[in-house]
Amino acid sequence: MRGIGSLHPTEAVPVPPDTVSTLLIANSSGQTLDWPSGSTGGLVRFTGQTTAGAQLNFVVNLESTKAAAPSSGTSTVGTTGFGCLVLGSGTYQIPGGSTCWSVASLSSGYVSAEIWKKA
Repeated sequence: MRGIGSLHPTEAVPVPPDTVSTLLIANSSGQTLDWPSGSTGGLVRFTGQTTAGAQLNFVVNLESTKAAAPSSGTSTVGTTGFGCLVLGSGTYQIPGGSTCWSVASLSSGYVSAEIWKKA
């Protein structure tokens, strides 16, 4: 029998997201959005795609509007707080108390956020 549920989150029953948002990122200009009401503690899956259809790598900040993409090997940790590098796509838990999120990339493309609220 196949395991489904919180012990096996990668094998969960497919459920459509509660909210889907898509942002256009243009050459390191950061974009930001507020989390939907009631989504704190839920899950979010980010997926990045260039305008040509290739994988887009980007930085996401789950707690503030300060996402910044590092350039020429420099670190942005001091200015971005909780920044995560996402290589194409990634799934994260929405931090408690967070009200907004932001993304930035050195390339142009689209980042979609599929958000599941905590039940």
